Amino acid sequence: MGVSPGPQAGVWRRATWLLYLVPGVGLAIAVSLVLAHQAVRGELPMTPFGWRLMGGPFERIGTDRLTPLGVALAAMLIGTGLVDVVAASGLRQGRRWGGRLALATTPISFALGIAFVVPFLLVVPPLRSILVASRWRDLR
Repeated sequence: MGVSPGPQAGVWRRATWLLYLVPGVGLAIAVSLVLAHQAVRGELPMTPFGWRLMGGPFERIGTDRLTPLGVALAAMLIGTGLVDVVAASGLRQGRRWGGRLALATTPISFALGIAFVVPFLLVVPPLRSILVASRWRDLR
């Protein structure tokens, strides 16, 4: 049997599953809306600051409009967000399968953060995976 988790385990568990749940839901919804906007208007939505959402510097993905590769990668980002939601469920229950799933999405999220130049995805996934790994023994 493992070591009994201390009172910090509850705080850790809550923080960790929220760091997977909230961005997972948010990304799935936001990227779906960006793709819907492109489907209706023929271009990526423009921010008030003058840059296009998900229009990164890579022409093969798309700058003003996502290419088929860009749409496929965006769909992968939606899928990764949904997998993060499932991982959050496992982490909330303190299950190792949730931790494994959570750690598996990190390199995908990070790579897509680079592709679409989403600073949030360059910071949050590595940090939350460090959080999962640091308390691995508390998962059962």
